[in-house]
Amino acid sequence: MADETEETKAEEHLEQAETEEHAEQEEPEASEESDGNRGPADGPASLESQDEPRADSEQGGGPEDGDEADAEQGTELTDDTEPADASEENDEPAEPVTEPTTEPVSPQQRIIDTAQRAAQAGTASVTEGVSAVRELSAARRAHATAFKELETLERDTKRLAEQLEHRRDVESNYERIVEVQTAEIEDAGRALERARVRRANLESQLEGKNNELKRLKEANSQKMAPSRKLMEQAKDALAKAERAQAEARRALKNAQAQADEATASRDSKLQAAKRAADTASAKLARQQDQLTEMRRDPSAGAKGLSQASSSVAAALAQLENARENVARVNQETGQAVQIAQTHLYTQRKSLEEAETDLAQARAREEELRGAYDAKRSEADEQESAVSSKTSELEKSLEQTRDDEAGARGRGQAAQAALEEARDIHAHPELTDELSERCQESRARTEEQRRLVERLATEERIVRERTQRTRKVFYALVAAAVVIVLLAVLLAFG
Repeated sequence: MADETEETKAEEHLEQAETEEHAEQEEPEASEESDGNRGPADGPASLESQDEPRADSEQGGGPEDGDEADAEQGTELTDDTEPADASEENDEPAEPVTEPTTEPVSPQQRIIDTAQRAAQAGTASVTEGVSAVRELSAARRAHATAFKELETLERDTKRLAEQLEHRRDVESNYERIVEVQTAEIEDAGRALERARVRRANLESQLEGKNNELKRLKEANSQKMAPSRKLMEQAKDALAKAERAQAEARRALKNAQAQADEATASRDSKLQAAKRAADTASAKLARQQDQLTEMRRDPSAGAKGLSQASSSVAAALAQLENARENVARVNQETGQAVQIAQTHLYTQRKSLEEAETDLAQARAREEELRGAYDAKRSEADEQESAVSSKTSELEKSLEQTRDDEAGARGRGQAAQAALEEARDIHAHPELTDELSERCQESRARTEEQRRLVERLATEERIVRERTQRTRKVFYALVAAAVVIVLLAVLLAFG
């Protein structure tokens, strides 16, 4: 009923708007008399056309602006018919009427008058354009609002029709529904009971397998403890043998360097001592040759011979010392080389022993690790077999729980459907009430659809009727924007 009241009010507003529009069309306008291009409206105004005066007043185009426009037009008329008005306002006896003299109008005055008329025409065009845009916007809003209301009514009507069809279908198949849903409840109950029993059995088996797996892991851990301990000991022994072998290798390297250094030192010192001995021997030979020549020379004096003999004796003593030094150096450096060689031999033997111990430790570690790995593999196979059975039980248990939930859901759905059917069967008056509501909703929907069609037609009529006015208005707005931009460019350029 509220929708019918709103529609009745909308029709009253529409009739009032059409009456006002016809009344306005009966009054000729000055622009229509001048160019004859504009005629009366082609169709009924929209429901929102009655808001034009209010919109004009919001933009400053109310009654006061109209009075000012009339006053301006009256001023123009007064200027054009000034002699006649003067004669009418004079109540005193008139003197003999003489023809008024027409004063020539200057070009500046004509330009001013033309500018005034153009400004008045532009103001009127802007006012008419704003009114046309507002009128079209109001018609569009009214159409959109009505269309949204129509969509809401259509959804409600469809929902009510589906509910009514469902209730009628349940009522017509009530006996069959009761039979089917009762059988479904019983079948779901049996399936639920079977699923519960199977779930309990699987849970018990799964608990047993978990306990078995736990006991098996503990037993395998105890069984493998000695092998793991021996393997760890062998691993430690191998690491120790590797460290000993590395130390023996470094010691052998150092001993080899010391032996090489002792040998090089011996050779160098022995060569120096031999060179000194060779030098003393050559000097002794020269001294002896000089002494022999002096003895052959009769003129040689006793003093010269004595000095030569002393030189020979000194060279002989130097040669003996040099030879003794060679023997001493050979003995000392030989002992150092012997000690270095002995140390080198000892380190080589130590490295050989370390490498032998390392090989034995590595073999022992590999043997014990292989034994441990074999036992670990066997234990893993045993645990994997039990774990696989546990995984299968878990999957079966999960599937059984899903079956249980599905059976419970089937039962609940069948119970809900049965209760709904009984409720619909027990209250046929609700179905009749729903049918009435559905019919009323259809009627409101059709009525709203006709209103939407009428508003769409009115929007089209308003769009066509105001097309020229809106184009002029848009052109004026664009021209104003261009002028402002040019002024700004000129001011700041």
